[in-house]
Amino acid sequence: MQYFKFLDSMMASLKRRYDQPGIQTYIKLESILLKPITAVVDVEAAVEQYSEFDGNALHIQLAMLKQMIGTTEVTLQVVVSKLVGLDPVVRGLFPQVEQLVRLLLTIPCSSAEAERSFSGLRPLKTYLRNSMGHARLNHLAILHVHQAMTDGIDLVAVARDFISKSDSRLTTFGQ
Repeated sequence: MQYFKFLDSMMASLKRRYDQPGIQTYIKLESILLKPITAVVDVEAAVEQYSEFDGNALHIQLAMLKQMIGTTEVTLQVVVSKLVGLDPVVRGLFPQVEQLVRLLLTIPCSSAEAERSFSGLRPLKTYLRNSMGHARLNHLAILHVHQAMTDGIDLVAVARDFISKSDSRLTTFGQ
């Protein structure tokens, strides 16, 4: 019986989390980009709260882009790579689609990364580092948040590159 209470509680929490209006708006915007051409998607209703979108023009541009892509399985990565790979003149034919992709890529789907960056800031901002400027603190915070990527960097190669950029560094640090 306890097991069922736990499942009910978990399902209620998930429903509460994913029934928020912001997430539903994001899902609508993503669906108009990723649905096949034949699927009936009300573009006008999905973008009605964004005054910068013209629903009719977006619908036409999406149909043209999906014809160019030619696959039935459209993902956000496919659309982005297709738009980036286009000649700038041709890309100018899809301003509404490009604006939609920018919007989808900038809306965070959760606050986890922001929370992670703030929790990572506490050890960085120690008593000794209180005098550092904002630029250095931002750079350190980015390195801390993306620690999985920075662990693979060869520090010896970075140091050699740094030393080779200046004659005074070469005389100070040597080869």
